Amino acid sequence: MTLKQKDILNCIYLRHHNGYVRERRLNLISDNYEKWVVPFIIQLISEYVYELLPFIDKKVNENTLKYYVEFINNNPEYWQKIESRMISYWNEYYRSEYPNINEYLGWKIINRIKEEKESYDKCGVEYEQRNKKINPLLDNQN
Repeated sequence: MTLKQKDILNCIYLRHHNGYVRERRLNLISDNYEKWVVPFIIQLISEYVYELLPFIDKKVNENTLKYYVEFINNNPEYWQKIESRMISYWNEYYRSEYPNINEYLGWKIINRIKEEKESYDKCGVEYEQRNKKINPLLDNQN
C-alpha cells in the first residue's frame, strides 16, 4: 500500500469502537499527513479516551495547525460541538484529576488551535505567507 492508502485505512480505523485500536491507528498515521486527515483527528479530541490525547497532541503541531484552522473556519458549528463535548467529558470524567481545565490536555490542544485561528484572523494573508515560509512542502499537498 502507498503511504496515502495507509493513512486512509488508519483514518477509517480511528472510528473503531475499541480505544486501543484507535490509539494504534492514530500512531500509524504519517507525520506529514494531508489536510483531509484533520476531521478524523479532530473528532478524537472530543472523545472520552484521555489516553489518545498525548498522541493527538503530537499530531497537532506547527506543521499541521494550518489545516486545523482551515477546517474550523469551514466548520464552525462542528468545531463548537467538538469543544463542548471535550468540556463535557472533562467535567464528567477528568475534573477530579484536573480541577483546572487549563491543565487538561484536551483543552490545551483546543486552545492551541484557537490561538492559531486568532492569529490567522488577525493577519490573514500574512499568516498564509508565514506558513509557506515555515513549511513550503505543505503547499504541495491537496
